[in-house]
Amino acid sequence: HPIPRPPFRSMDVSTKSDKEETILYSLPCASFGYVMVKTLGVGGFGAVHKCVALDTKELVALKIVKKEYAQYGKREVRFLERLRKLDPHKNNLVLFNRHLLHNETFMLEFEMLNMTIDDLIMSCARPLHLSEIQVITQQMLVALNALRSRRIVHADIKPDNIMLVNHKLQPLKVKLIDFGMAHTVAELSLGDKIQYLSYRAPEVLLGLHLNEAIDMWALGCVMADMLLGTDLFTPSGLVTTVTCKFTSLDDIVKTRPNTTENVDTQAFLSLLKQMMEIDPEKRIIPSKALLHPFISMKDFPSESNYNPDLSSACLTTQRLSRSSTDNVDDSLATHYKSTGSTVVSCRPTQ
Repeated sequence: HPIPRPPFRSMDVSTKSDKEETILYSLPCASFGYVMVKTLGVGGFGAVHKCVALDTKELVALKIVKKEYAQYGKREVRFLERLRKLDPHKNNLVLFNRHLLHNETFMLEFEMLNMTIDDLIMSCARPLHLSEIQVITQQMLVALNALRSRRIVHADIKPDNIMLVNHKLQPLKVKLIDFGMAHTVAELSLGDKIQYLSYRAPEVLLGLHLNEAIDMWALGCVMADMLLGTDLFTPSGLVTTVTCKFTSLDDIVKTRPNTTENVDTQAFLSLLKQMMEIDPEKRIIPSKALLHPFISMKDFPSESNYNPDLSSACLTTQRLSRSSTDNVDDSLATHYKSTGSTVVSCRPTQ
């Protein structure tokens, strides 16, 4: 059975020295390589770094898979190559540029994205508004619909794997990332322990038949997280057990006083219940979810009742908190491109 992936951890590199931030590898082959700007995060199978590709001079995200997990790098590349037939921008999937192999170490190059949903919530300093949840959910339903058309299950949907493209230039434009745990439906077996525990569907916990419905459950959990500003389910002391402080999904919307009877809140709750239907055979599929009233509604009366002073805080906070960082990163990239002092070199795999 697949090995459950340890949680991905974002790294705060601001506490590191410039030298620590810029040393990655020094590999033989000057014809192609990367200059690292900073480490974006570390997970159980490897790390993701913000880099400059020396041949294109573009900022990219470089995922380096640990040598001992090379089979997972190879597996992810296989799925990413299959997804090339889908328009990544139209279907809200991360753009996969190419992969490289050096000494049995897989390096996967992706477009550089902005921040995760968790980062967004932290930058807002509040849970997301229903209008914001709607925009993000609609895009992820498009992504799941595209995967379903190829009979592919992502199997690792969580806030860390939904990223904003560029929140300053394209507010709330998101893409689905990280296909390291992806499966075809045919590959799924009884008892497979996949999905991060807080987003694990009931049929996975119970060892039952699995299909694309597990991704819909996980996206429902993410919807609830965005409303609450925290995880709906939290892992308990047992390896395969989660706990929830709510007795039913109806209680979730009660965290926002004076909004529970509003049409937008009820529409949100209606879609959430269908996405988190215990029986996977009754769980809503992406194409039908895209037609749900919550996804198409234009007016959100709950936002005038629920802390209206924060309506624009998210975007404003993001602009203030990220603008200086982006300038520093771009300056570093320009500097290290000229010096070539932190090059990751290897030949692209054809």
